[in-house]
Amino acid sequence: MQTYEQINAGFNRQMLGGQQDRVKFLRRILTRLKNPDQRFKIIHIAGTNGKGSTGTMLEQGLQNAGYRVGYFSSPALVDDREQIKVNDHLISKKDFAMTYQKITERLPIDLSPDDITIFEWWTLIMLQYFADQKVDWAVIECGLGGQDDATNIINAPFISVITHVAFDHTRILGPTITQIAQAKAGIIKNGTKQVFLAPHQEKDTLTIIKAKAHQQRVGLTQADAQSIVDGKAILKVNHKIYKVPFNLLGTFQSENLGTVVSVFNFLFQRRLVTSWQPLLSTLATVKIAGRMQKIADHPSIILDGAHNPDAAKQLTETISKFPRNKVIMVLGFLADKNISQMVKIYQQMADKIIITTPDHPTRALDVSELKSALPQAIIADNPRKGLVVAKKIAEPNDLIIVTGSFYTIKDIEASLDEK
Repeated sequence: MQTYEQINAGFNRQMLGGQQDRVKFLRRILTRLKNPDQRFKIIHIAGTNGKGSTGTMLEQGLQNAGYRVGYFSSPALVDDREQIKVNDHLISKKDFAMTYQKITERLPIDLSPDDITIFEWWTLIMLQYFADQKVDWAVIECGLGGQDDATNIINAPFISVITHVAFDHTRILGPTITQIAQAKAGIIKNGTKQVFLAPHQEKDTLTIIKAKAHQQRVGLTQADAQSIVDGKAILKVNHKIYKVPFNLLGTFQSENLGTVVSVFNFLFQRRLVTSWQPLLSTLATVKIAGRMQKIADHPSIILDGAHNPDAAKQLTETISKFPRNKVIMVLGFLADKNISQMVKIYQQMADKIIITTPDHPTRALDVSELKSALPQAIIADNPRKGLVVAKKIAEPNDLIIVTGSFYTIKDIEASLDEK
């Protein structure tokens, strides 16, 4: 049997996400596996920004309620196996290899493992592994879009969630908010119990999601944002108010929190959770790597994977409320992103900018190309060296932000694990 390392290194790394026939193609394989996705309840999450925060809070809340919970999210920051977890434990290398072997033995005779791309493989392995692990719930994030995403091979999930919809992946999903919203709405299926939509959406997004939910005969709830004041969440639910410590930074978390509260209330009403305590406990302790992640003080250093203009605006809005002297930014982008808009947003906030090349073999924007947009910026060979430069020029009361892509902060996350 091949090892995990051999299998993962040998995957077909083509990006075929967004091609309409891929979901149908993958469903053939899922049928051969006897539909492992139908052995547990699924919360399927699409959206441009907020999937990770929303998914993590839901996954942790369900765990605290006593359930065995699988979680599928991407991208990984240090170890690819972070994408598949059961009750916070990464899939073991042995289980990954065994699950891969099980699936290859059941492939249709006209298919080979190379016909399946890397994200498609991870999706298939995740579904089979969760079934083998006998999870009660699986929280599954879309990788890209929704309608044609590999995760959309699942049968009707118990709950669908659509977080904030904004511009990203426009080359694949389309250049308008309407087309992007239509892609996200593709996860809404007849048989799903309820669809939850994050607060503060564009009018066109709301129209499209409402129409799709109506067409599929699924109830729709648009969440209300919840309040976060001085590190405390103030939850208003069913004419009650709960005040609890909230462990996540970012003003934008009020929207994600609102979505999570709406979903949890639905579960509470259906007696799938018996009290609010599991969620309240979650909010006080939840941590999400790479989302407003503070890794040092004096100077403060924050890692954030903001990788589109909407996320960049949310990041700068949060930073504007931080007590600090100067803002020093370490930036690195993928080449297929809206870089000009993000650069404009960050230039308005940063006192000093260091530019670097993210840790991605094919999609990284080389720092030499970024230099023309930011001629005054300091160049660093890689994100780790960029942070070293930032720390050298920073005063104790300054704020250092590393952002632009999850692949920019990936190198630094790995260095934290090495300590």
